Amino acid sequence: MAKRGETRSLTHPQGAPRGLLLHYMLRKIGNQPCYGYEILQDIDSKTSGAWRPGAGSVYPILKKLVASGYIQVEKAAPGEDRKVYSITQKGAECLKEDEKMFLNSGQKWMAMRGLFIELIQPEHVMRFMGDGTKAQFEMTQDLLESKSKEIPPKDLEFALKEYALNLEQQLDWANRKLGEMKAHAETKSRRS
Repeated sequence: MAKRGETRSLTHPQGAPRGLLLHYMLRKIGNQPCYGYEILQDIDSKTSGAWRPGAGSVYPILKKLVASGYIQVEKAAPGEDRKVYSITQKGAECLKEDEKMFLNSGQKWMAMRGLFIELIQPEHVMRFMGDGTKAQFEMTQDLLESKSKEIPPKDLEFALKEYALNLEQQLDWANRKLGEMKAHAETKSRRS
């Protein structure tokens, strides 16, 4: 942790984009009323422990969401200290706006891929490709499986066909590159 007045090391960026916790908490509460501790457990579980916001982050955000009128709070049961948070109409409207913002942010990240490519050194390309390909597949799989009951069957079928087509195009490209490499190696071998 940087001392006051020092610049934070560039090699240790934050674990999650600023503001993501607030938006995620509002979405989680919008899906069903819950306790603050449930939110902490859910994030830990969904990120396999890679992101563990503390109570010192979660509870002030809950207070802020209550004060802003996005959620309301009730005691879990008489005599219990736990509080159950639920969404308000204002919070539900905010979630609709958030969804538009997150859809656009994905497109913005993709538009910046050229910058990220420049940051990857050649010796790390193999690891980056392997990790990235695996992560993309897992995200697509998780997304479609978790939302499949909410997506009309025709839309789900279309999405899966589009995904399969993209995979075929990727495989064609990879096979073409492998063919070019083999032809280049054979030409080089004949010249030697």
